[in-house]
Amino acid sequence: MADQSYLDAVAWDVALRKAMASSPGLQTQGALASKSGVSQSTIGRILRREGHPASAKIERIAKALGMSLVDLANMARDDEVDKQPGGRPNALHRLQLVPLISLVQAGVFVEAVDNYLPGDAEDWVALPTGRCGPKTFALRVIGESMEPDYQNGDIIFVDPDVTAEQGKAVVVRLDERNEVTFKKLVIDGQRRYLRPLNPSWQTQIIDLSPDARIVGVVIGRWGEK
Repeated sequence: MADQSYLDAVAWDVALRKAMASSPGLQTQGALASKSGVSQSTIGRILRREGHPASAKIERIAKALGMSLVDLANMARDDEVDKQPGGRPNALHRLQLVPLISLVQAGVFVEAVDNYLPGDAEDWVALPTGRCGPKTFALRVIGESMEPDYQNGDIIFVDPDVTAEQGKAVVVRLDERNEVTFKKLVIDGQRRYLRPLNPSWQTQIIDLSPDARIVGVVIGRWGEK
């Protein structure tokens, strides 16, 4: 999966032409359509740069070409870099994958699955390099406590290297109970506690206990609508 707003900026016609040219047996629109399951008319529109292709279709095309969506996207970015004076890449123009590692309950503390190793990822989400640290991971929101900013089903990007400051949305883990929650951090003098963004949520204040650990700051979201 990938954030559609980021992928809309990719020159998919450039990437697809390069990938097809280097893929024996997939150098025609018909052959690629047959293997990917994406219609030939859609592939033609991509090559003619007509509109923005859906991320799901691009992912199917990339898989048929034997590469990841990110690899395919970066073929276009590399082409742009080659045309720039000095060939110097802009880090924000390239994509990287971050792991979608587990579910996070936005309403109450729930049991967490400690599967932060890349091999245990549920899925992968594409983000521009430079927008996040190397340890960034993604979690899916369940619940309504952080509405309206974060909706049920949204994917949030969590960066452990960002400093947790007043007003930031954070993911907090209780190590002894192996539980996590996602809330807004409030710092009032020496007191630190969590609050939901939803004003109608029943529990408005959650004090941080001694075993609480902020595992990362939310640096963005992607709503799958």
